[in-house]
Amino acid sequence: MESSAPARPGFAVVDLETTGFSPEQERVVEVAVVVLGPDGREVDAFCTLVDPECGPGPTYVHGITAEMLEGAPTFAGIHPYLAGLLSGRVVVGHNVDRFDLAFLLAECRRLGGETLVPGSVTTLDTLRVAQAHLDLPGKARLVDCCDRYRLIWDDHHSALGDARVTAALFGAMRAELGDDLLRVDRLLVEGGGQAWPGWSDVRPVAHERRHTPAA
Repeated sequence: MESSAPARPGFAVVDLETTGFSPEQERVVEVAVVVLGPDGREVDAFCTLVDPECGPGPTYVHGITAEMLEGAPTFAGIHPYLAGLLSGRVVVGHNVDRFDLAFLLAECRRLGGETLVPGSVTTLDTLRVAQAHLDLPGKARLVDCCDRYRLIWDDHHSALGDARVTAALFGAMRAELGDDLLRVDRLLVEGGGQAWPGWSDVRPVAHERRHTPAA
């Protein structure tokens, strides 16, 4: 394991499915990271179910059952690799500042206390971009933003499906608004120097969704 950030600038688009809405009380049940190069092209992706060491939460929302979580790694089992994917990169997501990042930091703190919590994280929140710069009514939900750019995805509330469509949304925003407005170059420099403690490049075995057959 290393302490300094790896030299690989780019973006890590993150999406989580969780057992609820409170980072301090609820747990992560699925995590996806879509890695983009500085030009926005996908270069890697990782997704796995995560054993929350409790019930799966609202199955009617995310579609994850207790049976699907059998054999899934705990957060401790994926943390080093996940930290490696996030190190040296700008963390992107829809509502990432208030939701996904908050959950990741809570899981890191639960696992190893403050020693596993990064000192700072450079983010680009597509929700905040939409609220500030796009003519969208209401709360600028992910589906609202995707409708504006005619982006379609079938696997709503699957971490990998949502992460990939968020990556496409980010690309559409860059094309329309420009890198200068989004401060992309500055973000890449800032993110490139940040490491998540305990990171490793050793890729764990992913535990993907397996839908139980209908009775």
